[in-house]
Amino acid sequence: MKPRRSANYHPSIWDNKLIESFTTPYSYEFHGTRLEGLKQEAKNLLTSTKDPAVLLKLIDSMQRLGVAYHFENEIEEVIGIQNPHVTTDLYTTALQFRILRERGFPIGSDVFEKFRSKDGRFIESLSSDLEGLLSLYEASHLGMHGENILEEGRDFSIKNLKSIMGKLDSNAAKQVKQSLEIPLYWRVPRVEARDFIGIYQKDNTKNLTLLELAKLDYNLVQSVHQRELKELQM
Repeated sequence: MKPRRSANYHPSIWDNKLIESFTTPYSYEFHGTRLEGLKQEAKNLLTSTKDPAVLLKLIDSMQRLGVAYHFENEIEEVIGIQNPHVTTDLYTTALQFRILRERGFPIGSDVFEKFRSKDGRFIESLSSDLEGLLSLYEASHLGMHGENILEEGRDFSIKNLKSIMGKLDSNAAKQVKQSLEIPLYWRVPRVEARDFIGIYQKDNTKNLTLLELAKLDYNLVQSVHQRELKELQM
């Protein structure tokens, strides 16, 4: 009988001492009331305006910050009344397309036709629209077989994002680089929440209630994971 091969696995870093060392000042017992207050304030944001662009950006922020699960019914209601042919700019159109596709709502790729010239190519003036290009790129990853316009949109956005990346500030360039490497649709939600909290707090248009909610919710969920890990270790 041949000797069994050794896999040469590295020893796990998750030893008992490490797990026992995990501590956190956060708990639902002490922070639950504040969490509920922030959730109510954030819920009110979804009914404070009828502007599709504002609502879509708010929903996108909630999703990326990892707190959308608190408002699923409200978000579904808002999305359900959106008209996919009302938006006129590339950023909002692509954002709406991505959010509706992610959530299983019907929307056709023909919403992007208005951004193509008579020769069938994307309008060249869009080549410097950073937000629009990034939004189109992210939306293109939710295309279905045969939706050539989304494949063309992906090629168009990649080419132009790469060409303007050197002119961007460090925060914007970091976002573009990350998206080109790993599109939003492929990311692990909880890891994305941690990363996006850092990006969002540097955003001049950030909502402070949403930011505080995201930080508190992330720490509270982490506290539950730490407690469960300790219980499993015991």
